[in-house]
Amino acid sequence: MTKISRRNWLQKSLLATPLVFTSLDTALGAHYSNNKSFIDDPLLRLHWNENPYGPSPVALEAATEALKVGNRYPDPIVDKLKQAIATKNNLETTQVLITAGSTEVLSLLGQHVGLQAGEILTPWPSFPTMMIFGENTGARIRKINLDAEDRIDLQEVTKAISAETKLIFICNPNNPTSTEVNRDDLIEFCRQIPQDKLICVDEAYIEYSRNGISGSMVELVRELPNLIICRTFSKAYGLAGLRIGYVMSSAENITALRLRHSGWELSAGVASVSAAFAALNDSSFLEMCVEKNKEGKRIVYDAFDKWGVQCNRSSTNFLYARSRHFHADVINKMRAEKILLTKWPDMKDHIRISIGKPEQMEQFVSKVEKYLA
Repeated sequence: MTKISRRNWLQKSLLATPLVFTSLDTALGAHYSNNKSFIDDPLLRLHWNENPYGPSPVALEAATEALKVGNRYPDPIVDKLKQAIATKNNLETTQVLITAGSTEVLSLLGQHVGLQAGEILTPWPSFPTMMIFGENTGARIRKINLDAEDRIDLQEVTKAISAETKLIFICNPNNPTSTEVNRDDLIEFCRQIPQDKLICVDEAYIEYSRNGISGSMVELVRELPNLIICRTFSKAYGLAGLRIGYVMSSAENITALRLRHSGWELSAGVASVSAAFAALNDSSFLEMCVEKNKEGKRIVYDAFDKWGVQCNRSSTNFLYARSRHFHADVINKMRAEKILLTKWPDMKDHIRISIGKPEQMEQFVSKVEKYLA
C-alpha cells in the first residue's frame, strides 16, 4: 500500500482541488442565504437530474413515521431493506450493501484503487466521483473517448486494459451523455474482462433506460466475482435528498467494502432507509415517473428538432445537447431566467438539461428559444 503523508494528503485533498461540479454557485447560495427554502424555491432546477415528483406518498409517509424513532440506529430496517433488495434481484443479503447514495461507494472504490497506486479505466466523459477520489489518493486515471455518437465504445475500453488496470468503470446509462450501451454487448464485455480486474457498473439511471430494470447486469453477479453494481434511490425513486443507495456484488466484495465503509451501513438513517423500503415496493409511482419523464423529453425533442438542435436520444432523465446551437453564455442567461442547467468543465461542446414536469419543460423551451445561436 502506498504511504501518503499528511502534507501530501492535504495537497491532494478535494479542499485543494477545483471541484468538477458547477453548482450551488454564488447566485444560488445567495438565494438560500436570504431565508428561502426549497419548498418556496422559484428556481427551475434542471441541473441535478432530480425527480420532480418524488418522494412518493408512501415513501414520504414511511420517512415521517420513522422520525419518531430517530433516536435509534437503523440496523433492523437496514436488514429489512437488504432482504427486499436481495429478493428482488435473486441474490443473498450478504451480496447487498446499503450506502448513503451510490456516490459513497464510488468514492470508496476510487480510494481503494488509489491506495494501491493502480489504474482506473473509464470511458469519458462520464460520472466523475470515482475518478476524483481515485486521483486524489494516488490512482492513475485513464480516459477512453466516447464514439462519434457519444456512446461508450466497449471495444476501445477492452483494448486499453493493461497490467496496471485495477478497476474498469462503466456508467450505464451514461452521465452526462444520456446514452446507453446495448445490453448483450455489455454482458459479453463483462464476461471477457480478466477476473483480477474489478468492473463497476453504475446503474443510477437504469429505471429510465430502454429496457428498464431488465437491462441491468445484476444477473451476472452470481457468475462474475469481479462485478460490482451500484444503484441509487436518488433518481427514479425521488429520494436524492435522503441519500440512500446500494451495492450488489459477491459476498466477499461486499464484506471487504463494508469493512472499509466509514459508516458501516449506518450512514443512511432510519428515515432514509424506511423511505427506500417503501419506495422499492411502490411500482405504480415509479412507472408514473418514468412515463412522465418520457413526456417531458418529447416536449424538448420536438422543439430541438424544429430548431435543428442536435441532442442525443436519452435513456435517462436528462438530455445532452450540442452547446454550439446556443449563445456561448446560455447557462448564465438561463440562470437570469431562473432556470438552472449544467455544463461541467469537461463538457466542452455540450450542455445537460434535466427533465422536469411537462409544464416545466414547456417553460424551458419558451425561455431557451431566445438564446439560440
